[in-house]
Amino acid sequence: MTRLSLVTVLALSLLGAGCGGSTPAPTPVVPAATVTAIGEGALVIHPSADGRFSAALETPVRVRETTGGSATWNFARMSLLSGTKEIERAEIGQDTIAAAGYGTVAANSNALVTLYFHFNTSDFTNVTITFGMTDKKDSRALNVDVPFTSFTAVNISLVPKRWTPNSVTAR
Repeated sequence: MTRLSLVTVLALSLLGAGCGGSTPAPTPVVPAATVTAIGEGALVIHPSADGRFSAALETPVRVRETTGGSATWNFARMSLLSGTKEIERAEIGQDTIAAAGYGTVAANSNALVTLYFHFNTSDFTNVTITFGMTDKKDSRALNVDVPFTSFTAVNISLVPKRWTPNSVTAR
């Protein structure tokens, strides 16, 4: 065999080694989560049945994920402000949110969640509600604000609300 034909045979055999075999399937691309939240209905202020607090704010919120990603829901925070100064804060932690079945905001989900924030002050001019989440794809922090103007009204109820470990409920 000549030197040229030996090189040709080796080259063809190397090329043939890659043919006909199976190629691994491409890894699917996991999209980043995009989460939005808006008020769904009226805020309701209740007296608190828990002696540590004077009132409870019932907040019905629509939570949506719209791009096919998912997120871990870490906290829900209500800040009561006087002007631009925060005067009281109430938070619902990840353990409570997860116990109520909302630890993960799933891909393409659309859920109505009612949160109950308990507080003491009555001297506030503004309320902000923020959800803290973590994108499961890349651990990016997501802060989702619930626009106060998205609630239809603020109503008063005389029915006391007690704080419970499941202060997050579904309707």
